[in-house]
Amino acid sequence: MSSSTNDTDASAHKVVVLGAGYAGVLAANRILSSLHRDRSFGDGPSCRITVVNPRPDFVERIRLHEVAAGTRDSASTPLSDVLHPEARLIVGSAKLIDPDEHVVEVVVDGTVESIWYDTLIYAAGSATANSVPGVDRYAYRVGDVDSAHDLRAALGVLPAHSRVQVVGGGATAVETASEIAWQYPELDVVIACSGEVLGVMPNKARRKIVAKLTALGVYIREHTAVTEVSERAISTANGDRLEFDLCVWTASFAVPDIAYRSGLATDEIGRLRVDATLTCIDNPDIVGAGDAVVTPPDVGAHLRMGCATALPLGAQAAQTVLARLRGEQPAPMSIGFVAQCISLGRKAGVIQFVHADDSPRSAMLSGRLGASVKESICKMTLRSLIKEQTRPGAYRSPKGPTRAPLPETTTR
Repeated sequence: MSSSTNDTDASAHKVVVLGAGYAGVLAANRILSSLHRDRSFGDGPSCRITVVNPRPDFVERIRLHEVAAGTRDSASTPLSDVLHPEARLIVGSAKLIDPDEHVVEVVVDGTVESIWYDTLIYAAGSATANSVPGVDRYAYRVGDVDSAHDLRAALGVLPAHSRVQVVGGGATAVETASEIAWQYPELDVVIACSGEVLGVMPNKARRKIVAKLTALGVYIREHTAVTEVSERAISTANGDRLEFDLCVWTASFAVPDIAYRSGLATDEIGRLRVDATLTCIDNPDIVGAGDAVVTPPDVGAHLRMGCATALPLGAQAAQTVLARLRGEQPAPMSIGFVAQCISLGRKAGVIQFVHADDSPRSAMLSGRLGASVKESICKMTLRSLIKEQTRPGAYRSPKGPTRAPLPETTTR
């Protein structure tokens, strides 16, 4: 049975935000705080914002590896503490978007509700992918709250010298493996990855990271592509069968398929296609942000999935909506990076400074100083989201890389 949900203020511009992660929360908070601060909007908000999220909490995904390892009790904060007080929260799961009717179908407590919008901000996020057979049945993950707590419980009952097999070579794999090894020195932690551990980082930083992993007792198997996970072992492309007592899968990410199922323009993995203002390329009333969107290569080829990208994309989505409310043309995005941050247990970390296009600089921090800086950045991230409730622009990101000008054309 379907019910309808609509704003009683017919004159208000209705903004629906799908997802209350880093991008969605920042977008909602900046829009509402800007409406109050900017005199061009008059004495009050010109729109009403509804946020749809499966949970009533904001989840610090950058801390889930700590929850999984048991070095932190929780990575959740009530959304009532994080979202702007005028944002209306609906705890439910979005199932379908009807762009012609401007409606989102949301399942709330088993009932389908239709939520009307004038502008939709698509910030659906990402999750760990079941990219090889057996992952969903035999492996643990750290990409969401429930999975992190399940892994925490499983780790807590393992006997000494049990083998914990972490699959993946990216930041999530490294942080998870090092956190487990730091918290459980009696366990045998192994990383298996298809390439090199953090192969995208410069050699100096990689050597520091590998040395710290080794010091924590983590064994590394590089160039080991995993093709299947079974009940007690992983199978590899070269025919090996590597046994484990517990497997943690961090090797790949997937996005929700709601944009694809709704007939919107998506890429091959289901990310919403947007232009340089984050406007959906085939529906101008939908604006995207976060992991579940793909931006044009000329402005976003350097962007990586994660918090460091979701936050500025959320800010850009807000600016696009605000420009339209003013009757202005939205400005194109310009997003850059400052550093890549990796924690290595509770007492060490690596901060690799980068150019705006994410290419490495020569400078880096490591050891206890690296861990301290990483922790400061994690705390600053949550504080910035909360400050955006009253201070639009409290979160700031660096400008993107300078692009070479397009070649001039001649007209005959």
